[in-house]
Amino acid sequence: MNRLRLTLLTALLLAPTAAAVGQDVSSEPILQIFDARWDTIEDRMADIFVAGYGRLWLPPPARADTGAGSVGYDVFDRFDLGQPRNETAYGTETGLKTVVDAAHTAGVRVHTDFIANHNGFTDANSVDGVGTSFGQAGGYPGFVLSLPGVPDGDFHSAQLTGEETFRLSGLIDIDQSTNHQFIRHPVEPGNPLNIPSAGTTGAFGRPPANLPDPGNARFYPDQDLGGTTVFDPRTNQSVTLHDFNTDAPLAGDAVTDNATGLLMRNLRWMIQEIGVDGFRYDASRHYPRWVLDYLDQAAFLAKQQPLLDGSPDHVFTFIETGGDNRYDFLQGFIRKDIDDSNLGVVGGNRDALDFNLFFSLRDNLSGNGIANDWRNVKNRSIDIHDDGLANNGSQGVAFAQSHDDGPAYLNNVAHAYLSLRPGEWNVYLNADEFDDPLRGFPKPGREDALGGLYGDAVTTLVGIRSSHGRGAYVDRTPAADEKELLIYERQASALVVLNNRLDGGFDARTVQTSFAPGTPLVELTGNAASSEVDPNSDLPEVLIVKANGTVDLRAPRNRSSAGVEHGNGYLIYGVATPEGRLRLTDAAGDDFSSVLPGATPEPGAGGPSANYLNGVTRLADITVVDQESFKLRVETDPVTLPGGIRDRHADGDFAQFRIDDGRDKSGAVIADVVTPGDVAYGFSNFTDTSSPGFFNASGAGVYEQMIDARQLAEGRHYLTGRVYRHRDPGSFTDGDPSLAGDGGPAVFEEFRRVIYVDLLPPESEVVSFAPFASSPENPNDRDLIVRSVDKTADNMHVLLDLPASLTDDQVLAMIGPGTATSYYDRDEWIRGYFGVPSGAHAVTIVTFEPTGNRSVQRFAGLVTDTDVGRGFGDLDHDNVYERADFDGPGGFEEVLYSQNAQFNPAADVTADGLVDNRDLFALVDELAAPGGPSPAVLLGLDGVLRRRGDLDNDGLTDGDDLRSLYAGFGPATWLTDLNVDGVTDLADAAVFVTELVRTAPGDYNLDGFVDAADYSVWRDALASGDPVADGNFDGEVTGADYQVWRDAFGFQRRFLSPLSAASSAAPEPAASALLLSILLCGVSRRRPNR
Repeated sequence: MNRLRLTLLTALLLAPTAAAVGQDVSSEPILQIFDARWDTIEDRMADIFVAGYGRLWLPPPARADTGAGSVGYDVFDRFDLGQPRNETAYGTETGLKTVVDAAHTAGVRVHTDFIANHNGFTDANSVDGVGTSFGQAGGYPGFVLSLPGVPDGDFHSAQLTGEETFRLSGLIDIDQSTNHQFIRHPVEPGNPLNIPSAGTTGAFGRPPANLPDPGNARFYPDQDLGGTTVFDPRTNQSVTLHDFNTDAPLAGDAVTDNATGLLMRNLRWMIQEIGVDGFRYDASRHYPRWVLDYLDQAAFLAKQQPLLDGSPDHVFTFIETGGDNRYDFLQGFIRKDIDDSNLGVVGGNRDALDFNLFFSLRDNLSGNGIANDWRNVKNRSIDIHDDGLANNGSQGVAFAQSHDDGPAYLNNVAHAYLSLRPGEWNVYLNADEFDDPLRGFPKPGREDALGGLYGDAVTTLVGIRSSHGRGAYVDRTPAADEKELLIYERQASALVVLNNRLDGGFDARTVQTSFAPGTPLVELTGNAASSEVDPNSDLPEVLIVKANGTVDLRAPRNRSSAGVEHGNGYLIYGVATPEGRLRLTDAAGDDFSSVLPGATPEPGAGGPSANYLNGVTRLADITVVDQESFKLRVETDPVTLPGGIRDRHADGDFAQFRIDDGRDKSGAVIADVVTPGDVAYGFSNFTDTSSPGFFNASGAGVYEQMIDARQLAEGRHYLTGRVYRHRDPGSFTDGDPSLAGDGGPAVFEEFRRVIYVDLLPPESEVVSFAPFASSPENPNDRDLIVRSVDKTADNMHVLLDLPASLTDDQVLAMIGPGTATSYYDRDEWIRGYFGVPSGAHAVTIVTFEPTGNRSVQRFAGLVTDTDVGRGFGDLDHDNVYERADFDGPGGFEEVLYSQNAQFNPAADVTADGLVDNRDLFALVDELAAPGGPSPAVLLGLDGVLRRRGDLDNDGLTDGDDLRSLYAGFGPATWLTDLNVDGVTDLADAAVFVTELVRTAPGDYNLDGFVDAADYSVWRDALASGDPVADGNFDGEVTGADYQVWRDAFGFQRRFLSPLSAASSAAPEPAASALLLSILLCGVSRRRPNR
């Protein structure tokens, strides 16, 4: 098993109290966060994790009809989640994907609103300010406004008034029963199946819709992936579920579908391409129930990453139904019939927001204490309708306020009541990042949902839910007090005390519990210790369970005995949890000291809304880990409760840890506990050191694990150390059976930390260097877009056409306002350039991380064809080739001889970011083509070639230079490594002859002619070994070199010109006759020597 551990033991300790399967469980709560940009939510993922939320509910992410200021419920384009420089209120598609990825790393699921009922406000009668109709613009992407004989197309008529057909809030209502089959996101022009409503002109500030676009292929599954055939009992059909190709999105196959099919396709795309885990279905009572069945089909087996044990991870949805006394009606929205043992049959995993419970809370925790009545609350949940139990968490998503509806007057009491109920619980935060005082929507939320400026009441409740939210729900309210008090127990775990009275003081009662006699119960919310709630210290901070299992408690009213209305009429007592801390140290035991600090928000100005800073400010510190391994160490202290009560069980008897979601950077499972539903799901056991305080005489505990940080991706990670209260009745310490555990459900304390792994420099890349999107016809002005590959960058600088020889420090010294980029997308930055010359540009990117870590990267080969300069060879970019471009100041020769201390994009012919001999040779080929410079100008280039061959610096390029080259064979130098391959050898000799002198092998005197004189050089070299006659470049002068001369005889070098390049001319008849005479002469002369 792959583990993030440097030390592994073959035997793993198992927590005797870890499993909670089969108990009533309070799941990790949902955080509904609205009015926040995606990048804000991403940054605050640290706070979301530390608080203990397990799911996010985000607003509708798609392009809205009324523009970027809309919350998103008026849908215009379901597949447009925002693009750079055309964002939604929340950002871009990449921004949402990044939020989802960050949440998944933190072990948090993500749900977005999904709107199947309607689109936006615009309809076929809408006309913009210049007289263009919505129909002329193509209408809604993927939908038809009208068809011949079908005036309303995919929609219901505006005149209809039925609950499932009327225009909710004026929004055009989709008729899901229509069956108009089209390719609704057309890819290929001219396909007769394409949607017929393609726009001819833009309207309302938007481009025309429904035009063919090859990029639309990504909105379709890839049929070639095969698919999974299943039976859907709700539709009584076998269907094949096709998946999107997330590796090659444009491999999607455009097929026809109807309006409901488009909704299904969009839902599956959101799951597979964007990565969401489910949805909140908006306005579901306003369309037929059978539509939900089709959405279930689209969601079935859509998630492609399984749970840690390999079993399917099913999409979870919850539905807005509105309140209704008809429980059967509400039950029709809930479906939980997926059978993992029979995945060939489609099932659903959908729940419903518990509006009945919400309205009951709002009406009975009002500002009228006399009218308030808990009896109207405790059994009003939709939870009661499936099995007759209103509080076992089998169904219903409870909430106390939302974006649509404000809270009860006693809002804190409502949240306290919901916090420890079994099942799902939603907490609403309006981050107030945007400010539109005219819309009045979404409603304000819990400003303390993540702690901060407005206190920690809710985060405290979330933490108690995590530590104590197990055990059956048992109502402990005395019968005579059921109107004003509600006291319930999570069996053997916690006791929740709630009061709806608004007069001053408290109510003292004795209640039965299931806790073992003598058990101390500590007040967990802090209200009993609050001078505001309890100015006279009337409320005990610790209760001791009496011999008969009862406790004497006091329930605070919502006004103190001093007359101050505080609204905190609740207490939660529970068994104490371990106390301690989580440390992150290096191998030597020293704490990591580098931190990305959180901040404490301030009230008032600071953004567009009064609460702006509260919503956008990250509170949690993030520890920077910059070593390849680190030690996760949990230390616990002996627990002494208020009043000096020593609680040995709270010292803890077992600990575990969790890294992220239980997977490493490759996706491999690293957790020890992988059974879904287990309280320790995703956790691992400490195997390096595990010394529980409960079994130590001192009561102090230590748990340690070395973690291999190299197995974690660069960036943020989320660590949890968890220590369990001793509850095992089969174990005790000091030989004292009275110290045996009480057998209750798992109760624990968690220590959560966020770290930033920073082992490597940030990695970036160039995305594009294209003309401005605002003037694509102008090639001279361009935007350089760069991307952070690992998304760790928070700042980038770019520098164009720096020479390659600069050091990182030299580049960093150039950084300033003139090199800065601007935000373009979540992972991309942009900088514009005017008057860009033609050539092959090099870009240097300086990338900074939040930690201060940085990288300097240089990217070559950004070839541009502009009106500034003729391109390669026109080094002064004046659109004229001149000799000065080659041998004048700043010309090619100067750049070449700088040995990459200079750079010019018109000199980098090979587009590799360097200017060297390879560019010189390629420039010859480039300019000798038709249309190049005049012969007179090319003489300048010819001179550059000849001078580059003057290796002995005597002003001549001749045999002495070639001899010098042979003599220098070995390690490369800039002067002698003519082919730039890192070594000086025979290949450089060939380059000298053919590229620099531009003659043929066999021209042994290098005069540009292969003639009798070269024969004489070869003949003499045959005896002397002079390398100038090494025509085949094998390191020897032999008869083979004579054959080289013979084959090339008659060659004549031609001057560079735009009409022809150097060539090996075939010997003319006269040359052949001369060759024959030379050969005969040579034979007759050599015979006497034999």
